[in-house]
Amino acid sequence: MGIKNKKIIAAIGILSMLFLMGYWLYPSEKKGTEYIFDKSYKISLEDVKKARMPLPGTNVAQGFGSDTATESNNVQDASENQEKELSASDLKKIFSEGLINSHTTLKYFKHLEYLFRKSTTLGEHLEKVKNYLFSQFPETEAQQLYDTYKKYLECEMALMDEYKNLSSVKSMSAALETLKKIQDFRRARLGDELADKLFGADVKAKEYAFRRADIVSNKDLYGKEKEDQLKKLDEDMWGDESKDVEAFKPDTPAAWQRFNEKQEIYKKDLDEISSPEAREEKIKEYRTAFFSPEVVKRLDAVDQQIAGEKQNEAQYRDKEKTIMEDNSITDDQKNQKIKKLQDQMFGKGADAFRRRETMRTDLEKMMKEYPKK
Repeated sequence: MGIKNKKIIAAIGILSMLFLMGYWLYPSEKKGTEYIFDKSYKISLEDVKKARMPLPGTNVAQGFGSDTATESNNVQDASENQEKELSASDLKKIFSEGLINSHTTLKYFKHLEYLFRKSTTLGEHLEKVKNYLFSQFPETEAQQLYDTYKKYLECEMALMDEYKNLSSVKSMSAALETLKKIQDFRRARLGDELADKLFGADVKAKEYAFRRADIVSNKDLYGKEKEDQLKKLDEDMWGDESKDVEAFKPDTPAAWQRFNEKQEIYKKDLDEISSPEAREEKIKEYRTAFFSPEVVKRLDAVDQQIAGEKQNEAQYRDKEKTIMEDNSITDDQKNQKIKKLQDQMFGKGADAFRRRETMRTDLEKMMKEYPKK
């Protein structure tokens, strides 16, 4: 069977592409797809965390329902440290939970794909993998790993052919249904136990991200309604761990994402607040839930600076208008007075302001000269 090396590498990127496209493209709608992995499956938050950690000796790692472009790059554009052979100590860490486990085996298979990606045929690729495994493991273990890897790779290649038109997945229900079909496809090829052990944590993380994003982006629901649905989603998918989902990613970038998500959850509520001041106060309340007092203080300072700049510019516009309407002076005199006013009101930022003004006036002129027909 002929195969180009890119096909070997591309096979494992299917779910990443599905997630990336589905997350950003699907509209909110009622979903009827049954859960792929609900709380009855023993896949915990800790399992997801371990499954996404870097493989010892490489940089093959994935994020919890986050930027899937990074996931794809880890395989296709991996750094040079994936070229080297793993040490005995690395292998011991990788397979400390057994040869076929839910945390490291899949990442090790991806490492093998990359390591022998230059093979021109499937047969050549598998032969190199086999020789490598038998040089690294006892015969019985090497055979088990090789047999499983062969089944895994052939399954992923067949899956790529089966779902080669993923660009057409543009709705929430279609994305979830395709995600389910992909896992069912793997279960049929590999058996439920192996398919769920290798891919369960990854698929569950993506499924959760899909369903959560659908609720958050629903423009017809108020914040409280979304919060109730998110709580139910957490309970349905994570059971006793549902209370820990929000704290699963306590790092600063995640805090910023969660702050933005909070605003999206309450977007309908915020849009209906008539007073801009009251709206800003409500957003400031959200900050305190996600950031330290020091960060909140700095954000408030930035707000004050922006507000001050807006007020300063508003005052400038009033004075500029007075100058422009003064018919007792020439245009050159008006320009001189305006330049002096800009220096007085914007100080060191006067030149930057003048550049912005030039761009603005040029754009306005262009809009008048070339209106939409």
